[in-house]
Amino acid sequence: MAVEKMKKLNVIGKLSVMDGVLIDILKSKKVNIINAQREIENNEFSFSLEDQKELEKILEFNYVVPFEKDESKEVTVKRAKELMEFFGIKSIEREFVESTNLEIDFNKYYEILKPKVDRLKEIREELETNERISGNYKYFENVDIDLSQLANLEYFNVRFGVLDREGRLKLKNNYGNIAALIFHTKSTEDGEVYLAIYPKEVSNEIDRILRSLNWEEVDITGKYTGTAQEVLEDFERETKELLKEEEEIVNYRDSLLRDKEDLIKKLLARMLLNEKLEEVKGSMARSRRYFYLAAWVGVSDCDEIASLLSKHKGVSFNFKDPNEEKMVPPTKLKNNSFIKPFESLLKMYGVPNYKEIDPTLFLGITYMILFGAMFGDLGQGLVFFLGGLFIYKVKGVDLGRILTRLGIASMIFGVLYGSVFGSEEIIPALWIRPFDNINQVLIISIAFGIVLLSISYFLGFINKYRSKEIEELLFGKEGIAGFVIFLVITNLGVSFMGDITIIPTGVSLGLLLICILLLIFKRPLTQKLMGKKISYENGDVSGYYVEGSFSLIEALISILSNIISFIRVGAFAINHVGLFLAFQTIGEMTGNSVGNFIALLFGNILIIGLEGLIVFIQSLRLEYYEMFSKYYKGDGYEFVAEKVELEEK
Repeated sequence: MAVEKMKKLNVIGKLSVMDGVLIDILKSKKVNIINAQREIENNEFSFSLEDQKELEKILEFNYVVPFEKDESKEVTVKRAKELMEFFGIKSIEREFVESTNLEIDFNKYYEILKPKVDRLKEIREELETNERISGNYKYFENVDIDLSQLANLEYFNVRFGVLDREGRLKLKNNYGNIAALIFHTKSTEDGEVYLAIYPKEVSNEIDRILRSLNWEEVDITGKYTGTAQEVLEDFERETKELLKEEEEIVNYRDSLLRDKEDLIKKLLARMLLNEKLEEVKGSMARSRRYFYLAAWVGVSDCDEIASLLSKHKGVSFNFKDPNEEKMVPPTKLKNNSFIKPFESLLKMYGVPNYKEIDPTLFLGITYMILFGAMFGDLGQGLVFFLGGLFIYKVKGVDLGRILTRLGIASMIFGVLYGSVFGSEEIIPALWIRPFDNINQVLIISIAFGIVLLSISYFLGFINKYRSKEIEELLFGKEGIAGFVIFLVITNLGVSFMGDITIIPTGVSLGLLLICILLLIFKRPLTQKLMGKKISYENGDVSGYYVEGSFSLIEALISILSNIISFIRVGAFAINHVGLFLAFQTIGEMTGNSVGNFIALLFGNILIIGLEGLIVFIQSLRLEYYEMFSKYYKGDGYEFVAEKVELEEK
C-alpha cells in the first residue's frame, strides 16, 4: 500500500551530448519528464551559485528558449519507415533499442539502399496499374479496332462503360431517342459492356442520359495503342519483365536481411529514436550552448539515474526534495504482481495523490471477498478463472487477471457454501448454506460491512493527518467525530435489533449529541484549537451554520445507507442459490434428462453472464461509494515514465 517517494531531477548539459543523455534516460524507463521551460520561469529549476563550474550554465538562463522542431529528424523517421516496409519488418525488438549506437551513420546506409527501395515501390505500383488497366481492356478483347484511335477522333466522342440490368432495360426502351451509336461488346459478371460513339455537339445531352442509366465508366485511354488483344499481350510481356525485376530485388533484400539483420535493426532503432527524441525535446529548453531538462524520479532509482548521467561530460544535475520545491509530485504505485491488476479499477476512480495511502491492496482483498461472498460457487468460479486466463493470454489486458482472482475467490466461497454449478448436493458446505440460513447470512453481511467501514474510517484518519486537514480529521463527517456517530448508530441498531447492549442507550445518545454539535461548530473549534481568530468564509455566519445543518443531515443519512448497503452481499449470496433452484425446477418440469440438462446448462450460462456482471458492478459500487468516500480522494496524477516504443501495438 505504498506510494513511492519522488525526487525532482534538474539537468543541464552541453547540446553536443544531449542525444546520448536522452537515449540513456529513455532506455532506463524510470524518468517522468516535465516542462523545463515552465520550471525555469517559476524559479523551480535551481542550481547552487557557489559552484563556479555551474555559474556559466546558470547565467545562460537569460537566453533560454524552447526547442524548435527539427525537420531533418522527421525526414529520418520517414526514411526508417520506408526501410521497415522494404524489409517487411513490423517491429523492432527491445534488445536492438538497448544496444543503439549513436555513431551509426544511418544516412550512408539509406543512400545505398534508396535506389532499391524506390524501384521496388515503382515496380509494385506499375504491376497494380497494369492489373487494373488490363482488366478494363479485357472488356473489349472482341473489338478488333485500334482503341487509341477512337479516343482521338476530331468530331466524335467515344466512351466505354458497363451497365447493370436496370440500365440495360432503360437503354433498350429508349434506344431510338438517343443521338449515339451504342454497341454491346461483352457480357461479364459485373454487367454488360458497351461502346458509345456520338457527335461532340451533343456531349452534354449524352452525358446526362448515360448518368441516368447508371453508366459505369471504363477508362482505357492512355499510352497504349493497338487493339485490345494486342494491348493485353503487351501488358502480359511487360508484367513478366516487372515480376522478374521484382524477384531480383526481393532476393537481394532477403539475402541482405539474412546476413545483416542485427545491423539493419540497430540502424532502424537509431533512426526511429529520433521521433521520440523530438517528442521529449518538446518538454525541454535550450540556451546558446546548453540544454535544460526537468523530471521526476523515484527515490529508489536516483542512484541509477545519477550513474547514467555521470557518464556524459559537461552534464550537471541535482535531485531536489519535493517539499523543498513546494511541488506536487506524480504518484508511482508499488504493488506485488497479485494485487497489481486491481490498479486499473483504482484508476477508474482516480489516481491517489502523493500524500495518500495507496488503497490498491485494501481494494484488491476486499473486492475479492465481496465478489466471492456474493457469487460463491466452485464450478462457476472455475469458469471465471479459466475465462480470465484466456482473456489475459489472448488480449494481455488487466481485466483477464482480475477475473482469474475473482474466480479463485468465488471457488473458495463455493467450497465454504458447498455449491458446484448451483448444486448443493455434490459437496458438503464447510461453513454455511446461505439459502438455509437467510437471517444469519444477512446479519453476517452487515457485520462484515461495519468492519470494512471502520477500516475505511481509520485509513481516512491517516490520509487527513498526512495532508494536515486538522478540521476534517477531528470534526469532519469522515473524521473522528463522524466515526463516533457511526459507532453510536451501530450500537443503537444492535441494541434495538439484537437486544444486546454494548454501550448504554443514554451514553450513546449523549455521545451522538456531542458529535452532532462538533460537526456543526467544526470551523470555529478548529480555529480556536490552532490559536487563530474565528472567521467565516465571506463573513457569512448564518450561511455557514445553515449549510452545516444540511451537511449534518446528509452525514446521518449517509452513515445509515452505508451500513445498510452491505446487506446486498448476503442478499446476492441467497439470490445466487435461488436463481439456480428456479432453473432446476424448470428442468424437472420437462420430465426428461435431456430437457433437464438443457435447462441447467442455460441457467448456468445466464447466472455466469448476467449475475456475474451484476455482482461485479455491485462489488465495485460498495468499494467506490461506501468505502472510498471515507478515505480516498483520488485527485493525484500518475507517474508516466518516458520510454521508447518501437514495437507494433
